[in-house]
Amino acid sequence: MAASRSTTAFLRPEEVFSQLQKGPAYPLYLFHGDEPYLIDQAAARVRERVGKAAVIRSFYAGEDSLDALFDAWGTPSLFAPDSVIVLKSAELLKAAERERLARETEFRDTTQPLVVCAHSRVDLRLGFFSLCAKKGFVAEFRPPFPNQIIEWAQRFARERQVRLSEDAALLLAELVGPDLLALSAEIDKLRAFVFPNTAIDGEAVTKCAGDVHKHSVFDLAAALGQRDRQKALGLLHRVLEDEREVLQVLHALIGHFRRLWLVKELASSGKSEEEITQLVGLRGQRLRLLLSQSRLYSVADLRQFWHRATTLDLTLKSARTAPLALLEALVLETCTRPSARPA
Repeated sequence: MAASRSTTAFLRPEEVFSQLQKGPAYPLYLFHGDEPYLIDQAAARVRERVGKAAVIRSFYAGEDSLDALFDAWGTPSLFAPDSVIVLKSAELLKAAERERLARETEFRDTTQPLVVCAHSRVDLRLGFFSLCAKKGFVAEFRPPFPNQIIEWAQRFARERQVRLSEDAALLLAELVGPDLLALSAEIDKLRAFVFPNTAIDGEAVTKCAGDVHKHSVFDLAAALGQRDRQKALGLLHRVLEDEREVLQVLHALIGHFRRLWLVKELASSGKSEEEITQLVGLRGQRLRLLLSQSRLYSVADLRQFWHRATTLDLTLKSARTAPLALLEALVLETCTRPSARPA
């Protein structure tokens, strides 16, 4: 899930965090990738390394000037003895800005670290990013695989000193998918929901999650998996009574089809049901249902769904378009068999 400094070694997040806390200090830290929760956690580890009383002073590429960042970099804070300068959205840096950062870095040391965060993969061959790899610590964070989401849900629960049942963890994995920030927030909500109890079961997840669960987004995902167009459209209208839930619904569908694709590939490679259970984290009737649905889709179908759904995710976040109509179009195309689609 993460790549270590100046190597291509594949490290788990906890291994990266351990190096940040116990390894040598660096003047530059570059955290990049598609998993913002882990990037923020890594930045927090650097702050702890500098000092528990240190404050984070954040600047955003494309919004804040580099002059303001340079003025703050190394300048004591009025509110804390130590501070850590964090440059976010570094993927938006222009070539000239990267050159300025590279020049300024030559005058800095480990007592004045700069944390650079990019919420996508960056090219480590580019000047400033290359300098980060040579002089600093670089880690790439990626979303967890489908079979790791339940483990993350259990980990978040343990950190909050609550017990999460297997059924509850599975429901959360299906609902939230690989978004660790959203998963962490859901565990916080559930902890408050069951207080003063410390046990979270599947019923608590269903009751706490809101209207989207009352009509079962999971039934909608299953109807899509079965290519049952009429049932899927009916469930979509019930699930999406509140259009503010549209991203939550879409992410649940993406999570379902991600597992569908994984199960199809594992089955096609000759894996047994027991081996697939271990890799996917599903068993019994749930796994057999996915196996059955996977036979209704080709890899090309699944790839097309993934492209449409991820594009729709960006559209819903950036455009003022009726979300119900967009999801209806996704349902119709998904349920239509390839031979029935217009050229």
